[in-house]
Amino acid sequence: MPNQDDTSNQISGLLNQQCSLQHFNLEWLEPAAPLQEAIEFYWLITWDLRDKPPYEQANLPHPSQHIVIDTTQTTGVFGINTGVFNYTLQQTGRVFGVKFRPGAFADFFRYNPSQLLNTHESIEPFLKVPEQQLISDLRETNLPKAFAQQMDEHLLKLQQLLTSKARDARALVELIAQSDEINNLTDLSRISGIQPRTIQRLFQSHVGVNPKWVVERYRMLLRLTRLIRART
Repeated sequence: MPNQDDTSNQISGLLNQQCSLQHFNLEWLEPAAPLQEAIEFYWLITWDLRDKPPYEQANLPHPSQHIVIDTTQTTGVFGINTGVFNYTLQQTGRVFGVKFRPGAFADFFRYNPSQLLNTHESIEPFLKVPEQQLISDLRETNLPKAFAQQMDEHLLKLQQLLTSKARDARALVELIAQSDEINNLTDLSRISGIQPRTIQRLFQSHVGVNPKWVVERYRMLLRLTRLIRART
């Protein structure tokens, strides 16, 4: 289970958190050890709103790609959503996700993540598994860890080694997330010691969105976290 700081980071994109977690259960599961350099965690949302009105959840996405298996709506491989992402929960359902670390998706699948910006693709060309099989398995399982282990097996067959570019991209994104001093590309270049053009090319090929968006998103998430803490 994640510690308190990890949990705070993992739900930092959920808007209206106090209300949100009254409408669904959110769990995190660790991927197999060989996958952890590329995959931050698996996540599972379950809900039962029978005899209750639908609930719309708003999210501020992080700069990561996700594989999503959804028993009620859209299953697929999702890129970064540059706006607010809204999801409506109603009746009952489950959604299982694979969150890739920034920079890792590009090398893992040898696929440029900028092609997924604000969109998604069918899951089968990536995982080599029929979408309906995954949805059926998720719907029928009573053990989230068993489904996570099944996902481990699929991903371990496909995993490609990460290059230094993937590691550099992750390090730059983490630097932005952790430093209040970075407010633009010039700051990022100065603090990291990497030339702006090199950073821009790296974000295009491995992050999937430009550095300016990542800086603005993490500054927004920081303000949101501080607001939530001030209210508690």
